[in-house]
Amino acid sequence: MLNWLCVLGAAAAVSAEFGLITTDDLYIIDTGASLNFTLRRVEPPDMTTISVGGIEALWYKGVEYTETTMRDSHIGSAFDWIYSDTTAVDIVAKTVGDDIIIATVTVKYMTHYYIVKKNEPRIYMGTYWTKQPDIQSQIRFLFRLNPSLFTTVPVEGDVRGNTGAIESADIFLAPNGDTVSKHYTNHRLLDWENIGAYSDDVGMFIVRGSEEYNAGGPFYRCLQAQTTSVAFELTYMLNYAQAQTEAFRKDLLAMYVFVVTDGEQPPAPTEIDYSFYKDLDLIGFVGKESRGKVTGTSITNRKAGIRYTVGLNNEQAQYWGVAESVDGSWEVVDMLPGTYKLTVFKNELEVRIIEGVVVTAGRTTTMKNINIQNDPSDSKAIFRIGDWDGSPEELRNGKLATKMHPSDQRLASWDTSPFVVGTNNDSHFPCYMWEGINHFYEVQVKLTPEQRATTRIARMGVTTSYASGRPALIVNAFTAADIAAIAQPTTRSLTTGSYRGNNQLYEFEIPPSAWFAGDEVQTLIIRVKGGGSSGYLNNAISIDAFDLLDVQPASTAAPATAEPSTFAPTAAPATKAPATRAPATAAPATSIPATPAPQTPSPATSNPVTTSPSTDSAGAMSAGVVQVLLCATAVLALVVV
Repeated sequence: MLNWLCVLGAAAAVSAEFGLITTDDLYIIDTGASLNFTLRRVEPPDMTTISVGGIEALWYKGVEYTETTMRDSHIGSAFDWIYSDTTAVDIVAKTVGDDIIIATVTVKYMTHYYIVKKNEPRIYMGTYWTKQPDIQSQIRFLFRLNPSLFTTVPVEGDVRGNTGAIESADIFLAPNGDTVSKHYTNHRLLDWENIGAYSDDVGMFIVRGSEEYNAGGPFYRCLQAQTTSVAFELTYMLNYAQAQTEAFRKDLLAMYVFVVTDGEQPPAPTEIDYSFYKDLDLIGFVGKESRGKVTGTSITNRKAGIRYTVGLNNEQAQYWGVAESVDGSWEVVDMLPGTYKLTVFKNELEVRIIEGVVVTAGRTTTMKNINIQNDPSDSKAIFRIGDWDGSPEELRNGKLATKMHPSDQRLASWDTSPFVVGTNNDSHFPCYMWEGINHFYEVQVKLTPEQRATTRIARMGVTTSYASGRPALIVNAFTAADIAAIAQPTTRSLTTGSYRGNNQLYEFEIPPSAWFAGDEVQTLIIRVKGGGSSGYLNNAISIDAFDLLDVQPASTAAPATAEPSTFAPTAAPATKAPATRAPATAAPATSIPATPAPQTPSPATSNPVTTSPSTDSAGAMSAGVVQVLLCATAVLALVVV
């Protein structure tokens, strides 16, 4: 132990010369930019916290940043603890030309690369796998750094000095009474660019890759960092099982980079140049010249003030791009060739799906106008609580719920007073509901005789649920038909900072006989059914919006059948579970209307697709074909595979 520490200490102190040193136990790598690190070549005989292939020590400007308990940085919990059928790990490091060092770690179904460019204080990475790990159901790279050397770490995941776990040994109560956890360092994949820690004179970050290899789509959330008394655990999730809605991907090279700065923020992901990878014979690397692009001229029937995102995905990869606010034009670049499902999201809600978008290497596939056809807010409502956008953010506690436990003292009470239509605003209505905590929640409204005279549809949008949670509705003395829950992630979600599951629309038919007569207040009672345990781990739902329709929309019919396509879709179209309707059996009823803001849909247009040579690269001509799926559902649920 002493031996290599002395060697490394000397190397770090005098350093600053690019190069690779090989000892019996270690590879010692000097970037030539004051960043040095060691990789373990052989298993140490007297330690179980360090394994072959891991970064055993890391220095910057002569200061060691390794965590204080001699644990290394690596994929998973250790390279020899990824697959249950092997513990064999091989590592080989070499110099390529005059300015590249590459170390290759191989573990049966996985290959991981550490790459250094001369005079850059960075460790470029690449991870390729042909089989998902089966010891831990995720793939992550975990850097363990010394927390005492940084003044700023993600506060939501700083568990130092906590007074004990309040849930599952990973959610804690901080000394000031706030809840903290690695889970609350989450961000949507669409939004975050880097995660790290810094001080005035040093910053250490992971800058994310394209996320084409990840799962869950642009709005997926997962943990990113935890700070304990001995380690700042900087975590890059290549995929993660918690609250997951998709099958994991494989056979792709995940590219990302560890960046050291002098305290400033690192470059954006789009500013990281991986083009030099093409000369390194990395397994799974696909250069820009072998990729394609999809662009769209416009999206119509958008609502003001809401961001729209275009996602393209298949079993192999996922991509997305944000639509311009002015005209809805968009582009998605650097895509692997293949046939994709295109989804237009209103914030996080699927409002249009097009199957069979073809991407060809070196080509640009151009799509004409896309008209949004399945926005639930296009239906006129007597009242509406929340925005139909796939997110509970505008509801009570919605802006804070992803950053703390539901029991946190900073949150408003979940068990709030009834929502009175025309009096309360959206922030009064709870964004989450649990059986035993705040269900049997009342919405009070008055209706006109005309509104009571016709069968009405009450709708609730659910963004995810826990423990088979699903909404049920009671109107005065009438109980609407029960509706079965759809498949949702089975792991924790609401307590770990994620409301992102499979969007689902529940529709409840209310007959005229359910309403009280005269000028009485009508009470709609929302309860939560399911099979949870107790407290915040009881069955629960996350709510997008709740409304009472003024007219019964055509979209409550069964989903339309897509036209036959010459291209077999690579993923099944998202569908909505049909609502069950109950017969009228309640006392008569009455009230005053709440008028919704009118929505004027734009005329529907077709979606011709053309392909042209990409401005980024050259390639053979190929025609792109799309199959338009005209879904009749008002909201579309992601498919769970």
